[in-house]
Amino acid sequence: MPITTAAPPPLPLNEETLWRATPAWTVLLGKLALIAITLIVIPVITHLVASRAIDLESGARISRIGWTITAIIVLAELVWFGVSLALLRSTQYTVTNQRVMIETGLLTKALSEIDLRYVDDSQFTQGVVHRMLGIGNVTLMSSDKSTPVYVLRGIRDPRGVRELIRTHAYKVSQRQLFTRATGGV
Repeated sequence: MPITTAAPPPLPLNEETLWRATPAWTVLLGKLALIAITLIVIPVITHLVASRAIDLESGARISRIGWTITAIIVLAELVWFGVSLALLRSTQYTVTNQRVMIETGLLTKALSEIDLRYVDDSQFTQGVVHRMLGIGNVTLMSSDKSTPVYVLRGIRDPRGVRELIRTHAYKVSQRQLFTRATGGV
């Protein structure tokens, strides 16, 4: 009885988008918490210092200085938050049946991509806060020369996205028509 091997399935002709997302805005909750803490801590400290002032005029001046400092710091933190949010929203992750793409940039755009055939390994990580928020990072290790490590940061369902990439990377690698050299002559 002759042994027959099945031919690998053909590569898909059309590239299909399997998943698309931007990093979750919840990664910025720490910045919002910092703004709230600033709005509480500086005025409380200022009030304590002003209440120990020698006269009412000095206490009022200390209080005004405290509120001015609070306003300046909160304004700077709000600008920082706005820029961070804009940068976050200008990042687009796309997984297709052939590659993973990371598009970044506000004014100018940059696109990094990795062919799924070159994905060697993947992992996802979630800290305690990220677990509570349902977000995490997916890291892709590849044999790509220009960027061997890709990180999809702050995405929802990182385990599911990792599995999606791993599954399709395996499917694509099974369809390869070539084999990698093993070093033998």
